[in-house]
Amino acid sequence: MIKKLRLVLACLAMVGLQGLVAAQVPDATAEALMRKSGVWAQLGGLAVQVKAGIAQSATSGKMSAEDVKRLEELAEDAFAAPRLRDAFLREVSQQVTVAQGADALKWYDSPTGQLMTRLEEASSANSDDMQRVMADGNKALGSASTRRYTLLTQVVQATRSAEGMVAMQINTTVAILQGLSNVAPNPAAPSADELRRSLEARKPQMLAQSMGVVLTLFALTYQTASDKELEQYVKFLSSKSGSALSVVMNDALDKSLSAAAQRLGSSIPKVPGTTRL
Repeated sequence: MIKKLRLVLACLAMVGLQGLVAAQVPDATAEALMRKSGVWAQLGGLAVQVKAGIAQSATSGKMSAEDVKRLEELAEDAFAAPRLRDAFLREVSQQVTVAQGADALKWYDSPTGQLMTRLEEASSANSDDMQRVMADGNKALGSASTRRYTLLTQVVQATRSAEGMVAMQINTTVAILQGLSNVAPNPAAPSADELRRSLEARKPQMLAQSMGVVLTLFALTYQTASDKELEQYVKFLSSKSGSALSVVMNDALDKSLSAAAQRLGSSIPKVPGTTRL
């Protein structure tokens, strides 16, 4: 009986190992996916966007110029491109299968795939003024045909961008609080679990708002792409490999940004007057 049990366990272990092998790609492949999808370049500009957000928030005058500068320096370190890329690459290499990676690289090497990456990289590089971006996006969306509007909606749905945005909003907010509480406990502040429950309760409203924001952003991002090219993009995103890759990419981005937010949260109390951010 014991011998049979050992054989069963050994077989289960082999199944698990086969699944593990199938779900991993070499780091070189993971990096190629990141570069060709545009994620590599976009992660390189996140620190700048975070610093811009800090500068905009600081216009209320609650922090001195010196404190703002120090906080921006901490954000630049917490969201440093090498850190974000390493964390992202680790998730991609562990979650993407060889078959999914091959399908994705084939798409990214296609003319339409390369075009979409260029458009997405350009959009990310020009997102420093979100008021202008949203205004331009609303104009593009307002002039879109019914067919165009449908295609853009399908891209939003297929990429799961709105869901990813909400998850990142919740997780990064909680991560900053956790980072703060690790070095500067505040009994009066809500716990990380309490904050998460509060945010999760508002998730339906956050998702509805994010759907509109992402649709507007995409209207501007893909403005120069033809309907046929958007249709090809939707086809890839809706494929088995494209759908799986979207899930992995969103998860990798969420985890890498949450870790960065927690690093920032842990550093905030080192800046005078910022422990209550």
